Amino acid sequence: MDLKIKGKIAVVTGGGNGIGRAIAIRLAEEGARVVVVDIAGEDAKRVAKEIVEKGGDAFAIEADATQEEKVNEFIRQTIEKFGTLDILVNNVGGGGGGPVPIVKTTTESWDRTIDLTLKSAFLCSRAAAPEMIKKRAGRIINISSISGKLGESLIGPYCAAKFGVIGLTQVMAKELGRYNITVNAVCPGYVFTPGWEKLAQAMKESYSSLADKSLREIFEMRTKHLTALGRPQNPEDVASLVAYLASEEAGNITGQAINVDGGAVMH
Repeated sequence: MDLKIKGKIAVVTGGGNGIGRAIAIRLAEEGARVVVVDIAGEDAKRVAKEIVEKGGDAFAIEADATQEEKVNEFIRQTIEKFGTLDILVNNVGGGGGGPVPIVKTTTESWDRTIDLTLKSAFLCSRAAAPEMIKKRAGRIINISSISGKLGESLIGPYCAAKFGVIGLTQVMAKELGRYNITVNAVCPGYVFTPGWEKLAQAMKESYSSLADKSLREIFEMRTKHLTALGRPQNPEDVASLVAYLASEEAGNITGQAINVDGGAVMH
């Protein structure tokens, strides 16, 4: 299927590793010109180089997506370099601490998680939307989580932030729809991320039956029981849906939060 995003200008935040890296590469493979933004500048450069070496068009920007001035600057740089902005993928997110119950969650951990996951999506969308409004076209794709639909013990700040991302998605979809801008959320299921490593470590320390298991084995064991397909998801699975939502083919889809979770959450 031709997704018809060739030549489109895409910004991917948190594009230096994991899901963000997979999204940046997939969009480039579909012909988009990609701006890889990451607080780890060397990681962003590595991904941009990888894209260019495969014949794509990309450049890297080191920036903290939780800082208003930095966000405004990398959106400005993108428009200055390419002349416009068509696709924004708000992938930055994560937790500010390890798995703990709400009653033991520190204010610092709460604030950091909200900043990383929700504030970053707000700042980037607010900065990018005027360019899309001006041209009366655009795609904003927010990376939420199935934890943004179903609360889970020990990751309260993360769940709250990801629920917030879905709410923000719906609000922006209603406000920006009149300008032919779609706004959707993608909700990954069980992807082996640093956050999952921390959770697996906590499980390993809490249950003697898991003491001899690797963190990856614990992750895969839990995933097998929690998904209809009996397997985890990978960053490329998420990237495939992002590429579709960024395309002309998805022009009549907005305000949705779509799971990529192997059937873990059904409703």
